[in-house]
Amino acid sequence: MHQFFRLLASGAAIACAGLMSQAQASTVITFDAAAANLYYDGEGLSESGFRMTTQYDFGTVDTAGALGDAAPSGNATQFYFNSNDGNLRVAREDGGSFSLDGFSAAFVPLIPSASQAKTSVIVALGVTDSGDHLATYFGFGSSATSHFPFITFDNSAGDFTRFSRLSQVYFFACALTGTSCDLNTQNNGQFAIDDILVTPVPEPSTTVLLALGL
Repeated sequence: MHQFFRLLASGAAIACAGLMSQAQASTVITFDAAAANLYYDGEGLSESGFRMTTQYDFGTVDTAGALGDAAPSGNATQFYFNSNDGNLRVAREDGGSFSLDGFSAAFVPLIPSASQAKTSVIVALGVTDSGDHLATYFGFGSSATSHFPFITFDNSAGDFTRFSRLSQVYFFACALTGTSCDLNTQNNGQFAIDDILVTPVPEPSTTVLLALGL
């Protein structure tokens, strides 16, 4: 009898671990399922339980072909294009917490200038569920043409280790002066972003309930 209960408890533990693993599965926001569209300030789209909202100016979801001479290279699928000096807000639709684990992005210059990317960076500004703010930025690289390549920024160097228990994260570009970020890029803070890797964080009550199920 005791052996039976040990086996039952063991099976429950495995089931609980499986549920917790499933609850913490990473999600890749690809923008592929959305119809090509134009989004103005305050408008947005949803994917995999997350809401992406355009803030300030406008953005689009489309392929590189829609951007013509300014189109980034290295991405044949749909992505989000952020125009001028706007930004993109990402948050869970249910208001829960999540971690940011990486994304891909490319600079999109105002034609005919392709030099601004040398001083422009893409910023990820996270707001934690306790109200703290944290940020990191990455250089876009350079290109001899107006077609800048998509670059993947992941957590291999620990860049996103602090980006846990977020309530929201904002993506925008800025002109870098030394170590200071000047938000005013004279409408040249344009970028494309894709494959945003996020992981929903289970609520403490959910974890406790799963444990009590044992």
